[in-house]
Amino acid sequence: MKWVICESYLCSLVGVGVRKKFLATLLVSVLLLIFPTVAFSAEKVVPGTTCKVYQQKISYKAKVFTCIKSGKKLVWSKGVGTTSTSSTTPASSSPSAVTTPQSSCPTPLLQTPVDLSRVTSILYPGQERGGNYKAHGGFGFDSATDNLVEVKIPLSGKITRVVRYREMGEVQYLFEFEGNCGVSFRFDHLRKLTAKFNAVVSAFPIKEDSRTDLVSPPVSVMVGEVIATEVGFLNNVFVDFGVYDMRQKNKASKDPAWASAHSQFPADSYGICWLDSLPQADSVAVNLLPSRDGNNGKKSDYCK
Repeated sequence: MKWVICESYLCSLVGVGVRKKFLATLLVSVLLLIFPTVAFSAEKVVPGTTCKVYQQKISYKAKVFTCIKSGKKLVWSKGVGTTSTSSTTPASSSPSAVTTPQSSCPTPLLQTPVDLSRVTSILYPGQERGGNYKAHGGFGFDSATDNLVEVKIPLSGKITRVVRYREMGEVQYLFEFEGNCGVSFRFDHLRKLTAKFNAVVSAFPIKEDSRTDLVSPPVSVMVGEVIATEVGFLNNVFVDFGVYDMRQKNKASKDPAWASAHSQFPADSYGICWLDSLPQADSVAVNLLPSRDGNNGKKSDYCK
């Protein structure tokens, strides 16, 4: 990619109105003082396309684009206007952005999203699985003879990002939400959606990877709404569930070595042990269930 030091309209000022070399140098110096971390691109920047350097920022057509983590890939963000006063908090893989609390959180924080009488095992959040770190956990239905599992919204908020993608020949759905009190959550491996949620995700194409699409404007949801009636794959019935308290970083992130190892994945520092945030009886029940991961068991950076 070819880089230049200024936008075209600024360069034209130097080329036409101010041709003396020392004035051009002065203009460049001022630009570098004002925008010390933003490079300017002469080539087209397309949101959602691949980038190479995490958190790199470039300016194109009066917008600043940031290289963010989306799923397992680095892609260019949607971009913000250079005159915007929006926060520059780094985006994360999941949830996609730091939320702003609008109200106090309920107690208990979450309502249980699935029928625990059918759950046979728990995926613990905050552990390595399949060669990657997973800030989310999930529910396993290992004795299920079909995929008929009802999933409900555990906390009122809004849908922020979605994707429908193909995996192992089956279409799966991933949803990210911002709760109204600064706590975000996500579901993955939803298989059949209810009408409201299907309408939201159907506005986007089916992908071959799980990079999410921005829902704009966000769509409000209420605790207890049914989002899905089927989950998982044929002969493998489960649903991923992750919760992120964006109001404060978790205890695991206080360890400098851990924080350094997870520096490229900001969401990891906000993941919580959601097993302890359910209604008391349900919290006791899920903690008694076995782990679905045979390698890591109940070992978790979040659940102690």
